Amino acid sequence: MKGNRGFIGMIVVIIIGLIVLGFFGYNLREIISSGTVHDNLSYAWNTFIVAPLTWLWDKLQSILPAK
Repeated sequence: MKGNRGFIGMIVVIIIGLIVLGFFGYNLREIISSGTVHDNLSYAWNTFIVAPLTWLWDKLQSILPAK
């Protein structure tokens, strides 16, 4: 049970954050559907997640023996 406190705490913080954003009038659906935000998220995804994983996959395939 002790290990779940961090996960549950994170969920509670996210929910509180969403409530606070709603209180100040921010609509997450409008923000996320914005073209600029979509472009920024796509760039970050491709640059910081896909590119390193592709590099790692290529390195692993060159190290592992072929079947």
